[in-house]
Amino acid sequence: MSALDAVVIGGGPGGLTAAIYLARLHRKVVVLDSRQSRASLIPRSHNHPAFPNGIEGPELLERMRNQLGNYGVEIRHTAVSALRQDGDGLLVDLQDGQLETKNVILATGIEDNLPPVDHPHDLVRSGHIRLCPICDGFEIAGRPVIVIGATERAAAEAKFIRSFTQVITIATLGQPLHMSDKTIGRLTECGIAIRQEPLRDCVPVENGAVDLLLDGSEPMHKVVLYSALGVTPRSALAKQLGVELEEDGRIKVNGHQGTSVPGFYAVGDVVTGLNQLGVSMAQGEVAAVAAHNRIRELNDD
Repeated sequence: MSALDAVVIGGGPGGLTAAIYLARLHRKVVVLDSRQSRASLIPRSHNHPAFPNGIEGPELLERMRNQLGNYGVEIRHTAVSALRQDGDGLLVDLQDGQLETKNVILATGIEDNLPPVDHPHDLVRSGHIRLCPICDGFEIAGRPVIVIGATERAAAEAKFIRSFTQVITIATLGQPLHMSDKTIGRLTECGIAIRQEPLRDCVPVENGAVDLLLDGSEPMHKVVLYSALGVTPRSALAKQLGVELEEDGRIKVNGHQGTSVPGFYAVGDVVTGLNQLGVSMAQGEVAAVAAHNRIRELNDD
């Protein structure tokens, strides 16, 4: 097939926004979606603008796919096996073929490191495991919170959650504590307890709460559970291409979402920044316009 103007890898909010913008700029674009968008796990977002009653992640993605469909853009449900530079463009190797493109916009996101409970992704979808207090801390409404983790990250998240409740416990689930004495002292000052017993059971109950049972202790009933176990960036394709990464494995970008490889852009959670729907969308808009302008420059237009 003839060369595409852009291939968008990732069918989440950032990738779909980029594709919508490119289509409206009359660019030939294909979206490659392996159906792993983190947004598909959102039970209901109440802080995404223009939705007074909130919107479920899957519904938001479906609306965006329908909008993209209005422009005849193809979404292929396939995985990418490799990326290679080819002159001023890139080659995208698929399981069932290859695409030639002038630009790639990577929007593959991150993978959350979830607690060792049964069916953790289902519990995220149902709102019983929470990942983002910026997103849904308002709905805590003063209820007791358990933050899962044993690191400085967990301590920082527990302190952040004090904006929504004062009853907070960090549970390490039997993992060794990796916090400085200064951090532990500050947690004590804030009234944040630390529990280090292994996990025995986690039972979802009503209103997005759980009953949590640790070894050798009474159950903690109807607590709100946050996971602060960190994330793994899905940046392997960028690394394979030789793109410069941040220390945490996310992709380093400039103000136009461009990377160290010409024609290769990155947006969304795979880029360092605030992991929010609106941020991913805005980055998708920026990358799409940058890719469009790069084509104009290549064509001396």
